[in-house]
Amino acid sequence: MKKKNVTIKDIAEAVNISLSTVSRALNNHPKISQSTKEKVWNAAKNLGYQPNLPAYMKVDKNRTICLLLPVLNSQFYIDMVESIQNTAKERGYSLYIAYTNKDPEIEKTYAQSLINMNIEGVIAVIFDKSTPIDHLNQFVKYNIPTVFINNSDQEQSGSTVIPDVSHGTYKAVNHLFSMKAKNILLFAGNPNNPFYADMIEGYKNAYADADEEYSKDHIIIKDFDNIRLIDHLNKLYTKSKLPDGIISPGNTLSNQIIEWLKSKGLSTPKDMLLIGFSNHKNEAANPSQLTSIHFSGSEIGNRAIAELFKMIENKKIENNTLIIPSKFIIKNSTLKIK
Repeated sequence: MKKKNVTIKDIAEAVNISLSTVSRALNNHPKISQSTKEKVWNAAKNLGYQPNLPAYMKVDKNRTICLLLPVLNSQFYIDMVESIQNTAKERGYSLYIAYTNKDPEIEKTYAQSLINMNIEGVIAVIFDKSTPIDHLNQFVKYNIPTVFINNSDQEQSGSTVIPDVSHGTYKAVNHLFSMKAKNILLFAGNPNNPFYADMIEGYKNAYADADEEYSKDHIIIKDFDNIRLIDHLNKLYTKSKLPDGIISPGNTLSNQIIEWLKSKGLSTPKDMLLIGFSNHKNEAANPSQLTSIHFSGSEIGNRAIAELFKMIENKKIENNTLIIPSKFIIKNSTLKIK
């Protein structure tokens, strides 16, 4: 918790330098070394010294919000950023995007800085369920409205917007069951990632509710590049029986699977059923014949920014959980005719 009456004396004692040096460092005096300034500034932030921070260390409440973004490597995130930025602009707000590159230490540094900037609200994307988020929960302690995108294994202070990947995967498995598939491969990445964790959960739940057993070998938890994917599928192809269906986490992997099938003289849906996750902004305009579990980054962004502005305008921090359902779109890749 922030100490309400922190003085420069507290800072001086914390870094073991004189009061006059602390005062000069806080005022960015040119005769104070940069290392000393940074030591003083960090101590000021850690102690919660707010009232007399210099102008260059803070931003007045000037209608600015921040998006903490761990990755920007897919159309989903591009659409999400665009929707948040458009809404912020329409409301007369500036959007500050803090790109963390999935580095918790960079995220902590940004979080500490944002508290001192008097930012009006924060949207934070969770990229690892297991990573501590105490630094993100600090925003609410400083009365900064906060919205998380994705869920964490830890308590989150603020509202949360969750794409329902688990139920989307559940529907995909059930659809494959309805097409007489039993041996279904699920390609997933690191289960600490909320997206992959929810995929695995939905897959397991679908098998459990159907009173069917799945093979642990059919949940593929790896980061596949093209060569490794082909090697793995070639091993499967040498077995006596191919999997009935595959659920893929994205368009890139789905396309590689389709190309591999072609190289073997196989195709969907004749030889194997295929379902992929899709993040096209407008799925109706997607010419692909791939059955898909569709999520819109734009919709996730719109719901997150709407929840944030509700808190800003009402001057009240909420702890809501908003589940955004998927759209399950059936196309040729799973319409097997017997």
